[in-house]
Amino acid sequence: MQIVHMSDLHVGAKPRNEKIIYNDIIDAFNESMDLIIREKPNLLIIAGDLFDTPKPDNDSLKIVINRFKEVTNHDIPIILAHGEHDTPGRKESTILQVLSSAISNVYAPLYESKGNEDENTMFLNIVKESKISTKNIDIYVYPYKKINLDMRKNLADKLLKIYDKEIRSNGNKSVFVAHFSIDPYLLFDAVADVQKLPNANYIALGHIHERIINKKDKFFVYPGSLYPLSISEIKHKNRGPILVDLSKDEPDIQELKINLRDNLFARISIEDEKDIINKLRAGIEVKIRETLNKNKQPIVYLDIEKSKDIYARSIIQAITKIENEFNVHIIPEMKNKEKKESSYSVKALSRSGLDPFNILVNELKLGDNTAKLLLDLRDATLEGDESKIVEVLDKLSKESLDELKRLI
Repeated sequence: MQIVHMSDLHVGAKPRNEKIIYNDIIDAFNESMDLIIREKPNLLIIAGDLFDTPKPDNDSLKIVINRFKEVTNHDIPIILAHGEHDTPGRKESTILQVLSSAISNVYAPLYESKGNEDENTMFLNIVKESKISTKNIDIYVYPYKKINLDMRKNLADKLLKIYDKEIRSNGNKSVFVAHFSIDPYLLFDAVADVQKLPNANYIALGHIHERIINKKDKFFVYPGSLYPLSISEIKHKNRGPILVDLSKDEPDIQELKINLRDNLFARISIEDEKDIINKLRAGIEVKIRETLNKNKQPIVYLDIEKSKDIYARSIIQAITKIENEFNVHIIPEMKNKEKKESSYSVKALSRSGLDPFNILVNELKLGDNTAKLLLDLRDATLEGDESKIVEVLDKLSKESLDELKRLI
């Protein structure tokens, strides 16, 4: 009795407007589907954020549909949990529900209120309708709601007790699936303490992009994101599907490997135009020694601090030479050394689209979390999504607020 657990695939994502990363994510998804077909598990579970947006591009959608059909044709049902990225803010059919309707043996439960039920009845119905029984396994898919953090905490406090009672009353092997963070992991938006998780045989979680395997007391796993989506995620090396054997008293975990290119980060300082090539070569050469995958061209995120009298185009010309010399893909960001003013090159503009995240982090010196929340707030405001605005404001911790006060 085996399942495969994945989460946070973010198919269709294009960080920094980089086509190479978009393609890498598609490749990682395709390779994962190949592994699943080869392993022939009883079930595939994706615990949220299959897509990077509620309305993925056509190419990404076609690839997912074709591969899901291939997987289900091998008698492997697919269970999809909704996440914050692939769930729309308004009440409308989700892309996961569309997949569920279009492909046999793809399930994406999402409870819709009947409108005339009291709270207790509604909670019981949520648990009942989120249960999927297949291959002698009971799977419970916790509903993702785009509501503010306090509301999500209150919902979790009530629902998790009902899930636990329901799971304990059944004799089958059980899997609880949810897309949320828990205390003590990612505290700023945790909806519940780890001890409140239901007593399922296996707890398949998503949302945290770092791999976490916890075997003490409650057996839960965050597989982590399928591909590093930011510089801060580069350090997390374990990626790929999790194969779980539920035939024993305790789940047996096997981490399936996928063939990813290396993502590296380097920082250099250039004060004299005559030193451009040598500085770039030295910085890249050190990083190239860290590469593990010799069969794929590595990506190096290059943070360049330069003297203001050095033209950005001179550095870009040198970067092109270094890319050819070392067979490396460089994603550059430049700032002037004295005034800390951002000086993005033509290449950086075309590649990163003046990535506002990096401006907030590198120019204004905000933390990654604060920068992400500010961009989420911007997007929610532009979309007029009031519930999302409230949710983001709730996530702003005291530390984030202190960072923002420093700028005033």
